[in-house]
Amino acid sequence: MGNKNGKIVLTEEIVEELSRSSGIEKKLVKQQCESFLVEHPSGNINKSDFKKFVKMALPNLNMKKMEANIFRMYDTNQDGNVSMEEFLIVFHVFSNGSAEENLQRIFRIFDVDNNGVISKNELKKLVKDMSSQCGDDVLTDSTFLEMDKDKDGSITSEEFCAAVLAQDKFSKFLAVQVIDMFT
Repeated sequence: MGNKNGKIVLTEEIVEELSRSSGIEKKLVKQQCESFLVEHPSGNINKSDFKKFVKMALPNLNMKKMEANIFRMYDTNQDGNVSMEEFLIVFHVFSNGSAEENLQRIFRIFDVDNNGVISKNELKKLVKDMSSQCGDDVLTDSTFLEMDKDKDGSITSEEFCAAVLAQDKFSKFLAVQVIDMFT
């Protein structure tokens, strides 16, 4: 993403990267990005418009329950808007990032208050928001026990990533549920 005379400009490099990582032809990527910039010339999208955008891109995602969680992952500077740059960074990480980079993004979904750790209440709320298919309390308690390695009552990003990468049973299950929302 470039900037020319204070106006957001779409570069050919960004179009090529999005095309390569998404599998969408360059012409269509360029059209969609240009359309976004016409509707949002500042390059920012608010929560309401973001919800519509995600609903269109991920029609099977239950945005009613997960909207705030997904928005938080993209709004990395926590200003209440998702910039085109923030969106593209997350898109790029999920498309090309290492397992650790992807898990860092997923961690932001779980860290509801953005304080750098996941509390048991945050985990419980997210589990509840994600599904009612399995016993929410059992899943929350089991996952929290697996992830909170130092038993200090909170889960750090490092503990979260380590538990999922170690393929701990409940941690992996929960991470896969989040990943499945985007695929």
